[in-house]
Amino acid sequence: MVSNSAIAVSNFSDEAVRFANAKLNTMFVFRDTRQIIAIYVLFVILLPAILYFLELSPVIIGIFIAAILWLPKWVFRFLAVRRKSAISTALPDCLLQICGAMRAGATFSSAIHSMVEEQSGPISQEFTLLLREQRMGTPLDEALENLGERVQSEEMDLVISATLISQEIGGNLAEILARLAETLRRKMEMEGKVNALTSQGVLQGYVVTALPFLIMVALTVVESEAMKPLFNSVLGWLFLLLIAVLQLLGGLSIRKIVAIDI
Repeated sequence: MVSNSAIAVSNFSDEAVRFANAKLNTMFVFRDTRQIIAIYVLFVILLPAILYFLELSPVIIGIFIAAILWLPKWVFRFLAVRRKSAISTALPDCLLQICGAMRAGATFSSAIHSMVEEQSGPISQEFTLLLREQRMGTPLDEALENLGERVQSEEMDLVISATLISQEIGGNLAEILARLAETLRRKMEMEGKVNALTSQGVLQGYVVTALPFLIMVALTVVESEAMKPLFNSVLGWLFLLLIAVLQLLGGLSIRKIVAIDI
């Protein structure tokens, strides 16, 4: 029985390491995954024990445990969004560099190679991987499709579609990329203006959502005896559930209002 449990734990650990490696390698983040997972597991074990030792409510301990379990997903999402944003921001300048090289007589692949040598960061890593796939014998259209699957960006999808269409039906690819770069630049400028105008509403949404919980924490510290029925009775748990549901609905409504897609 003990042996079977040890094998199950080992298999789960190996699966977690493979999953984390796949996620991190996709974003070109190379770290000791086993060490990171070991620190995370230790944190998952120790934090609930510390909270229990501090005699906090089971509801609060459960909230902390849920937050810890959700933390890896949030970190992966944060890294992916930051990488995607960096690629989209650098894409117009990269397209203009490719366009300039092609107008000077270079092929599309040679223009990408010259662009990669001058650029750095995530976009250089992605196009470098595209060039490596081509050297390994992957056709250009398949390498571009792989690039789109890795980046998962609307701007990159537009570039790939324009390139593939130009390869199939012909046309001045350099001119197409130049116009696309200008279109993407204007789109990003408009998105920046919209984000600036809606930033106050976004901040108000965060404040309104977090304010009841911050007040609850403050009252728990100042008037712990008065707040105990809220965490130690069934009626109090029902009120907490109702508060959480209403706050979630309100936060989603505010997010829906200020989320303007261009």
